[in-house]
Amino acid sequence: MQETSSSYYRLKFMGTQNESSVNKILECDDSQRLDHIMHIFAAKLMVRKRYEINAWHSYFRRIASNLIVFYQNNAVLFYDDIQYDRKQLELTSSIFTHGDLHVGQFRYHLSDVSHERVFKVQRYTKTTAPFTWDLKRLATNLALIAYYHGFSDTEIIEILEMFTQQYIKKVLSCNKKSLKRQKSSGDDQIYHMKPWKVQKKYSVIGLLEVQQKLYDIDWQSIDTVKSLMTLAQQLAIATAHLHCQPPITISSLKNSTNLVMESSANHYTQTLQATLSSMVLQQQLIDEICYFAIIYAEIVERDHRLFFKNFRNETKFHCVNTIKNFKIPCPLANTRRETVLIVGGGIGGMATALAFAQAGIRVRLLEKNLEFAEVGAGMQLAPNCSRILDRLGILKLVQANAVFPKQIVWMDAISGERLTCIDLGAKFVENFDYPYIVVHRADLLYALYQACLASCMVAMETNRTVISVDERPETMMVECAGGMRYDCGMVVAADGLWSSLRKFVCDDGAPLSVGYVTYRGTVEIDQVSKEAGLENVQFWIGPDMHLVQYPIRRGELFNQAAVFKSSRLPDETDEWGTKKELNERFSIGCQHVKNALNLIQTNFRWPVYDRNPLSKWSRGRLVLLGDAAHPMLQYAAQGAAQALEDACALVAAYKKHGPSKIHAVFHEYEQERIDRSSKVVQFARDIGIFAHQNGVAKIVRDAILRSHDMDNFDSFKWLYAEKQNADE
Repeated sequence: MQETSSSYYRLKFMGTQNESSVNKILECDDSQRLDHIMHIFAAKLMVRKRYEINAWHSYFRRIASNLIVFYQNNAVLFYDDIQYDRKQLELTSSIFTHGDLHVGQFRYHLSDVSHERVFKVQRYTKTTAPFTWDLKRLATNLALIAYYHGFSDTEIIEILEMFTQQYIKKVLSCNKKSLKRQKSSGDDQIYHMKPWKVQKKYSVIGLLEVQQKLYDIDWQSIDTVKSLMTLAQQLAIATAHLHCQPPITISSLKNSTNLVMESSANHYTQTLQATLSSMVLQQQLIDEICYFAIIYAEIVERDHRLFFKNFRNETKFHCVNTIKNFKIPCPLANTRRETVLIVGGGIGGMATALAFAQAGIRVRLLEKNLEFAEVGAGMQLAPNCSRILDRLGILKLVQANAVFPKQIVWMDAISGERLTCIDLGAKFVENFDYPYIVVHRADLLYALYQACLASCMVAMETNRTVISVDERPETMMVECAGGMRYDCGMVVAADGLWSSLRKFVCDDGAPLSVGYVTYRGTVEIDQVSKEAGLENVQFWIGPDMHLVQYPIRRGELFNQAAVFKSSRLPDETDEWGTKKELNERFSIGCQHVKNALNLIQTNFRWPVYDRNPLSKWSRGRLVLLGDAAHPMLQYAAQGAAQALEDACALVAAYKKHGPSKIHAVFHEYEQERIDRSSKVVQFARDIGIFAHQNGVAKIVRDAILRSHDMDNFDSFKWLYAEKQNADE
């Protein structure tokens, strides 16, 4: 271990005549270390049985269940084995802090009223000591439990830094009023002395009887960074409160009323505040606590491992050995604090970023690819989508590159018969206020991208692949490959069908293949026959197959998508739903359908996937949006529209409740969106089933379509109209 900064605090090795540094402890071999600590235990704890093997085995069966139990039951190691000789940050006046505090004195009970854990502090002895002793003992336990659960070095340092910073913050905020409230209320902390010869226990404050129902902290249950951060905050606050009270001198154990305060609480508070008054001293304290806890946790882990090896079956030790090749981590770097972080730079993510920006809320958007780009070709935008694009201020830009089809025409892919159509003219616009348009996906994304780029409220980053998220007490930490971290008030997962963040809300596995495959692409419009219906959206339907055609990008390109159900079971390879099978499936089609296959770019092969709707889209400070929450089949042409509706609903809820009530934000967002989007998911499935009928069902379907009035829009009002009612 090398000195890495000015905060390097040497530790004393007190087991020999000569003083040694912590380096010597770490560098000695296992047999030397084992021999030394065995002498310490034998001298202090097993004086009469030091040579009895059975006694050693019995002893370690009791204490060696995990690192924390080992440490708590062997505080003698702290006193006799490790001492530090650095005098900085100790109180220089004649007064002393409480000192001699160890984790066993922090306890909690469950409140009968709130059913929440209430932390309290018990104090058994008074020892003159620098106030850093308490902090170092607690920080070491935090480091040990983090090691025990395999947390990373960076996370451990972050927890320790937060613990010390919280202590400093609480000490500096202490005042007379808060102390008076503390004295008048026995709820926050209860101190009592070890009774020794006195049987009755007394509270230091007001000589009130001490509550007896107290429980040790269950360290093994604290297995996430969030739970450990929460505990660290509470321990730091409790320690600060304790240090801002004067120590107690027991002048007579026979007379419990002779409890003399050495100084006023305010005097001690002011002394601590003066000690921590400068940023330099505060940083020195943070560095010292972090360094000490990491070093001592390493020593404890090694001692623990040695005892297991010598006194117990080592294979039963399930702790993750994170100390091997130990290296002191650097203080946290490359961490940004974000109010709102959006993961996913597609249409849903971009729309969400723009909606937040227009509401005056700063956001950061992450995209895993090297650039913001859409893979795919054409897409249909219904009035409910155009309505939101208008609110976002980009509808005109989108429409400048769009095509306004006259009709959606349903055609029989086998016979070539025109079955029915939906007229998209004046009556359609009159009903829904906005036209039906078709665009290139890249054109829509580009419009969103330009609007986000022009906003000072949106920061966009590419090449950011999220590898983990971790819920903290008041934030959520998002870590990307390469080490970049974002400490977020809210995280929006808009990362699509294959969302890497969805599993943190609902780990329902990968999307399910429905056995269909899509081949799609675009060609120059001059390559297309006029018989293709260049002014319409043509929907050619047949048994387990269909073909969609329409012009895009101002009528310069022609988009086509051929979809069919493979006869082979789907797997993760590209050996099913092949080009050969595509041609076989569509060989039964009319001549126009056969001709269309020659124009399709068969290198764009897309298996079709589906997911069942979720009943909840959020967890903690993470919420799902768009395809990450509710992927849907393409038959209703509503994927982008529903993502945009999500964005508006989420931002509206955020504006209403604010960042301090994230749970209320998510609740309102889910209430607004889950039922509606689930209905759209089922609607898309129903269209697919309806379009792909065969036999008698096909005959019935065709009869229904032939009888349809092209100006009847009743079946779409619930979806396209301004006033939405998912129950209709």
